[in-house]
Amino acid sequence: MRVATVFMAILALVASSTAFAGTNPQVTIPLHAKTAVFEPCAGLAPVDCVSTRPTVDAAAGNVAIFVTLMNYTGVAGLQTAFDNPSNWTFTFGSWDCQAGQLSAVSPAPPLGATAGTITTAFSCVTSGALITIGRMFFIASTGCISQVQSSYAFGIHVLDCQGGIDQITDNEQGRLGKICVGSGGVDACDPISAVEATTWGQIKASY
Repeated sequence: MRVATVFMAILALVASSTAFAGTNPQVTIPLHAKTAVFEPCAGLAPVDCVSTRPTVDAAAGNVAIFVTLMNYTGVAGLQTAFDNPSNWTFTFGSWDCQAGQLSAVSPAPPLGATAGTITTAFSCVTSGALITIGRMFFIASTGCISQVQSSYAFGIHVLDCQGGIDQITDNEQGRLGKICVGSGGVDACDPISAVEATTWGQIKASY
């Protein structure tokens, strides 16, 4: 019943023009790359963002990309979107790593703000540990796969266990994991204050 309630809440958020702030103002969305044609949810181990950081600079070829959450208090849903270079081939995604997980929208090629969106809800998690939301599988070439603002309501955000949301803006790229073939990846393991990130973004824009 709780999962159904959360799923209905996230669908309501997509259709709503207002929402109240959630309990996860420093949440981050790390990505981890692993050379593989397929990986189960448990394949993330031993990556935990504490003793073992994610791999963000990958080799060309078959790669599994784990989508995870970190720096949260209580979380029950995620919406973000992915975009990749045209020389990467997206094969499929699996969004089944949390108890009771359901998806209203899931990425499909060609990725981008709309087709690349994942909107998914699951049973409330309060452990604070790095958790896997799902995996995407690519044949990767040069360049980077990045998270971009979803075209759906509230863009990139997480849903807390009471239905509140915390958004991640374009000024807060450090909170969004990025995978690159070569160099330039971002693991997004560390907490970054939403207020601090936005403020620094505004300061930099003024110069």
